[in-house]
Amino acid sequence: MSNINIRGCPAPQNITFVQRLQPLVGRTVTVFQPGFPKLTRTTGKLSNVTPNSFTVGSTVVVFQTSFFIVTNERVRKTKDCDLTATAEDIGELNGRLIRVGRNFVEFVQNPGRRVPTLFPLNLFTEVVCECEEE
Repeated sequence: MSNINIRGCPAPQNITFVQRLQPLVGRTVTVFQPGFPKLTRTTGKLSNVTPNSFTVGSTVVVFQTSFFIVTNERVRKTKDCDLTATAEDIGELNGRLIRVGRNFVEFVQNPGRRVPTLFPLNLFTEVVCECEEE
């Protein structure tokens, strides 16, 4: 994963996508994947998180594909960084950065509810941050 395309974001925290998903096992999440003519949306309980995939309801999602997850947790705090996340066959998402992990970013989508979006960093994705100077 050395060719992850991420620019202008703060240094990553030492947490992986799998580690971030573990506390959500058993909770209801929504995963969005490419579909025709629009995004496929699957809502269900998160289960079976492995190093390569996870399951939402009866749908198995492989990490090295194009997708993003929306949780139902309310966010209290974001960083002073606007973010644009782009995924192949999904398009562009805009939001406010919560954190950068080792192989994912977490942010609140604009416009949208104040809940986290988990976005993998892989071959199919690109992330650009624009942070305010402190």
